[in-house]
Amino acid sequence: MENEFDRAGDQPACPDAAAAREALAQLQDDGSRLASRVVTPWWYHPVLGVIVASFAGSQVLPGMAAIWIVAIGIVLLPVLTIAYSRRYGVSTTQPAGPRSKRLLLSMLAVLILAMVSSLAIKFLALSAWWAIIPAAFAFSATVVLGRRYDDALRDELGGKTGQAA
Repeated sequence: MENEFDRAGDQPACPDAAAAREALAQLQDDGSRLASRVVTPWWYHPVLGVIVASFAGSQVLPGMAAIWIVAIGIVLLPVLTIAYSRRYGVSTTQPAGPRSKRLLLSMLAVLILAMVSSLAIKFLALSAWWAIIPAAFAFSATVVLGRRYDDALRDELGGKTGQAA
């Protein structure tokens, strides 16, 4: 049996080149298998888009209505992500590389911009119907950027980095 520790007994011995190549190949295979499991169902991003659009559009509503809609959305977000991760055995809430991180931050920026736009509509005393514009923008951007995020996440998990965003 080979000794896995060096002569001092406190540090693992360095593997030879063949063992290192085999370990790297196994890691690449694991990454490819994980990437193949990141398959978002067709309904995921539209549902997420509705939740995000409701966050944005609700800001023009009077009284407690906005708070209730945001509270319901806050409850629905984890329900949606937990349902996905239980069904497919993988979570897509953490970016795997720089491209997926940029896209996730872009989606967050869209949400903030849409909510601020709706608040501006409310404070400028414009018709509440104008809130349809930021809500529709938030919905569309969430669906489009969400699908791009999934593609980037699959590429980064599978080891296909360096592709343009």
